Amino acid sequence: MTSKPGTTAIVGLAALVLLAAPRPGTAQGEGWGLSVGATMTHMTGDYVTTRGDDEWGFFAGAYGERVISSIIAVNLGVNYNQKGGQGLTGSIPDLRSFDIELNYVEAPLLVEILLPLGSTWGLIGYGGIAAGFNLKCEAAIDEADKMSCKDTELGGATLEWAVPAGGGLSYAVGDGDMVVFEARYSWGISDAVKEQNLRNEGWQFILRLARRL
Repeated sequence: MTSKPGTTAIVGLAALVLLAAPRPGTAQGEGWGLSVGATMTHMTGDYVTTRGDDEWGFFAGAYGERVISSIIAVNLGVNYNQKGGQGLTGSIPDLRSFDIELNYVEAPLLVEILLPLGSTWGLIGYGGIAAGFNLKCEAAIDEADKMSCKDTELGGATLEWAVPAGGGLSYAVGDGDMVVFEARYSWGISDAVKEQNLRNEGWQFILRLARRL
């Protein structure tokens, strides 16, 4: 028997929290930051016969960070994240086009590995899990005008679970402030809509302004 994506995500979230829990003797600290960037996503799943062009979108958010050792931190964020994609669905020769736009408020929980490269530069690698709460879902099928997904064969949007992973380069600008340049890839592990197997996948290119207290 296979587990549902939501159950898998919750188990993974619990595992990350346990992994990130402070342990005796570890250095601790806190921080916060702002993020801004661009997304480049596409749609995957059984509904997709041929993948089309990537959908570019906007990314922005804020986060809090808990440093639990010299090289490990936990990061909990709240982001506005635009996703979607284009492509073809159906079977040859009766292929149909689709163009989908999805906007989310997303809450990622990340475990970070911090690798200093001297007093100024550093590397950051991370992975985790994210829940996406849909704000907007519009789709155009067969080049019709875009309409709400719930009024198409796709059905309404659902709570999205995704697995983000990535890394970046940090630069300390003094007094606990940092600038972080990073690239993150996100795999959707649950369907984005109710009636079709259709998932988001793609890149997020992010500039973070961080402050460690």
